[in-house]
Amino acid sequence: MKNNNDVIIRQMTSQDIESIITIFCFPWTTIEKTIEKWKNYYEEQNKNIRFVAVVEKKQQLVGYASLLSSSEYPHFKKANIPEINDLWVLKEHRRKGIGKRIIAYLENQARREGFRQIGIGVGLYEDYGPAQNLYGKLGYLPDGSGITYKHLAVVAGEKYPVDDDLVLWLTKTLS
Repeated sequence: MKNNNDVIIRQMTSQDIESIITIFCFPWTTIEKTIEKWKNYYEEQNKNIRFVAVVEKKQQLVGYASLLSSSEYPHFKKANIPEINDLWVLKEHRRKGIGKRIIAYLENQARREGFRQIGIGVGLYEDYGPAQNLYGKLGYLPDGSGITYKHLAVVAGEKYPVDDDLVLWLTKTLS
């Protein structure tokens, strides 16, 4: 997928892994965990478990996301809803339509794979505010199962950390 801003969205190749590890090794993890993550993603892609899309702008990787054919979230798994997973756009490239484009790309991939619905999870703290807004604008609605912590339904009255594992799950019907 290409547009007039020199943005290309395409499937990840083995040649991308070294650049991905360099560009997307975040301060909250280690290089070893980053290497392991991307080797696993590539292996899962080769086994048709995960489809990984990368975003290039002017031949530089600026984002990525993946599509899991079988989600770890029990509601999606049971309903055979694929999950857009681990979407990331570098901060300096946000709010320029790249997130919207990569989601559309993965929605099209899900359609090609024969899915009629797609899902995505979103965190609940302030850092996720732009994503929450974007997903709503793109037609994603809460799946009606409440929020989860590490893919399990939260229990009223219990305490949970407000971190990346506290998630509201959204779905969208694919036309």
